[in-house]
Amino acid sequence: MGKFILLFTILLCSITINAQETGSLLLKCKVKQSFQPIEGLKVEVFQDTLCREGITQTDGKVLFKDLKSGLAKIIFLFENHVEEQEVFIQVNQLFQYTVWLDSSNLKLQQLSASHFQNSIDGKSEMNLINQTKIQPVHNVIGATNSSMQQFDEVMIVAYNMPLINTDYGAQSQIITREDIAKTPVRSSTKMATTLGGVYFDEDEAALSFRGARENANHYFVDGVKILGSSQLPKSYIGEITVFNGSIPANYGDVTGGVISIESKSIQMKRVSDYKTQSLASVSGSFLDFDLHGTETFNYDEFLPIYENEFLSPLNHPNATFGLDVDQAAWEYLKYSVKTGKTIQRDAIKLEEMINAFQYKNVVVPESELFNVELSRSECSWNNTNELVTIHLKAKEFPIDSIRKPHNFVFLLDVSGSMNSSNRLPLIVEGLYNFVDDLKPNDRVAIVTYSGQSGVVLESTSCENKKVILNALSSLTAGGSTNGIGGIKEAYHQAELNFDPAFNNRIILATDGDFNVGINSPDDLENYIAEKRGQGIYLTALGVGMGNYKSSTLETLAKRGDGNHFYIQFLEDLDDVLSNTGNLINIASDVKLNVEFNPRLVSNYRLIGYENRLLKPEDFTDDSKDGGELGYGHYVTAVFEIEKGEATSVDNHFVKQRPRFGTSQLAHVKLRYKPFEDSISVQRDYQLFNNQPKEDIELLKLVIALGLELRDSAFKGDLTKDVLLLQAKNFVARTEREVELKKLILKLYDHD
Repeated sequence: MGKFILLFTILLCSITINAQETGSLLLKCKVKQSFQPIEGLKVEVFQDTLCREGITQTDGKVLFKDLKSGLAKIIFLFENHVEEQEVFIQVNQLFQYTVWLDSSNLKLQQLSASHFQNSIDGKSEMNLINQTKIQPVHNVIGATNSSMQQFDEVMIVAYNMPLINTDYGAQSQIITREDIAKTPVRSSTKMATTLGGVYFDEDEAALSFRGARENANHYFVDGVKILGSSQLPKSYIGEITVFNGSIPANYGDVTGGVISIESKSIQMKRVSDYKTQSLASVSGSFLDFDLHGTETFNYDEFLPIYENEFLSPLNHPNATFGLDVDQAAWEYLKYSVKTGKTIQRDAIKLEEMINAFQYKNVVVPESELFNVELSRSECSWNNTNELVTIHLKAKEFPIDSIRKPHNFVFLLDVSGSMNSSNRLPLIVEGLYNFVDDLKPNDRVAIVTYSGQSGVVLESTSCENKKVILNALSSLTAGGSTNGIGGIKEAYHQAELNFDPAFNNRIILATDGDFNVGINSPDDLENYIAEKRGQGIYLTALGVGMGNYKSSTLETLAKRGDGNHFYIQFLEDLDDVLSNTGNLINIASDVKLNVEFNPRLVSNYRLIGYENRLLKPEDFTDDSKDGGELGYGHYVTAVFEIEKGEATSVDNHFVKQRPRFGTSQLAHVKLRYKPFEDSISVQRDYQLFNNQPKEDIELLKLVIALGLELRDSAFKGDLTKDVLLLQAKNFVARTEREVELKKLILKLYDHD
């Protein structure tokens, strides 16, 4: 009996350990001013009551593995300096990000006041000190029951008025973050004019303070005096304080007005629903570095990427994910390199870069909607590993077929941020050309949004193209961005004119900057998910750079049965809209399930598709969202595998029995709903271990570029020099391949 109890206890412990869902965290700590890694920095990771400690190495990196899924508090300690952040750990994935620390803070203890006690003479004295830099400072004069502490020295690094105010005559007003979000103007200069006594001189293009001398006004950003006027966009600003009159002493000898701008805090935010593919935050690090290492500001936002880890086929027999053909990351990267703009790590989406190219000529049988071919090839960044690639091709639109009529709703952002020539004017010109090519039985409605949403044109037959074209030509940009109001109205118009015999689709064009209404990706996701599965599809066209919100557009496309494209030139828009597959779906809820033989594969890693992962049971659940594919689409999924027999941390009570043949390397299952059907079909494919390896240089070059740009923890032996040599030896055969080679040479060839 005792042996049975012991055996049962071991079994329960084993199941408990293996049921625990874990992920990893890789931090790189650097000095913001010099870009140098910080060695010897103590880092603590807190989860519930558990604490893990690590010390940064010479490259500034520290790795934490097997962290529980969920929120983790990160504490950075260096001498007397403390900083704190929160991140979200995801199952079977590694989250990597760089922490930029101010060198001036590395030796200074950050002090802020949290409690006060009235002294005998009525003056307030500070009591409890030593909070982190990122905590707000509160003026809480009048707190009682606090014992006094003696300090040799106290340094006040920040305060809310009037904690210290030696200039009692100073006049000031504060514009809070909530006020900023509601204002239609977009710059700190224009927002300052909403206060009394402050005017904008159109002739001088400068602020004028009542009673102040000309050119005596100054801007301070986070306490630092800057030259000229501040052109910071609204998305950067957390709070504005305007001093008009006597100026506090800490602003030096300023004799005019002061506009003090406090940047918006950047915090890791968890989403409302913690799924495997859920996201911890929006990446939008304002302070970044351009291609030459120069400090710069970047306001583009991307969903954070948690890279997939290597998994054992014994413990994780199913790799399940949805497919799509988004290529926005490749287009964004091209333009960033061309203009020398900052490239954020989370802008590099491996699957979108991979899907920008075609690697194999896959023939689709007449009786099928898709065909899949599997290949093996060498892995150039880990010589002991292999790549297993899934090449999927959708059938082309039949030449002799008549396409179904279009029922389009053009949803156009006409807010102030869309005013530049590569935004609204570009979109209008592209749609003008597009409408001109539509057929008489197609229909178009136009909805716009800025501060308010409105219907510019109700659904109109393309027999009256002149009416549609005139409506497009009349559009102008200005105001704030009530994006969610526009989306609701667009769906309302699409539903009013819905016809199952038509291709019902919303075409959204925006920079993604929603600053009125729902504006966080998780809230937006909850709303847009309610609309999927109703036969109304969505194409999201992202435009602009410097305030581009890929996070918003990716969420819309992912949850709205749609696709997402980045547009920088008119030719880009023409290419997207002229591709039948981008506008007419051939299948929905397209999913892949891949299983590797544990006798031949010890570990595997899916490259990309981090935000498309599904649970194994979701594969056969037709209510679970996959991806949408159109006619002629070509999709590629790549696994890096470690050859050898898999071993498991499981004991023999929970070890799984392999069901593979001795020569079968992988088993791939494709599942999708054809056209508008509600019932899925499934196709199975096999890859054998004796299948010859192919030399797919293009594929290896694209992946290597993405791994290097992300500075991925999984890039193995890859370096910039290795990538450059690989690019120089690559023979480009198409125009896009030539672009790829030139891009790499521009990035890394400095001879």
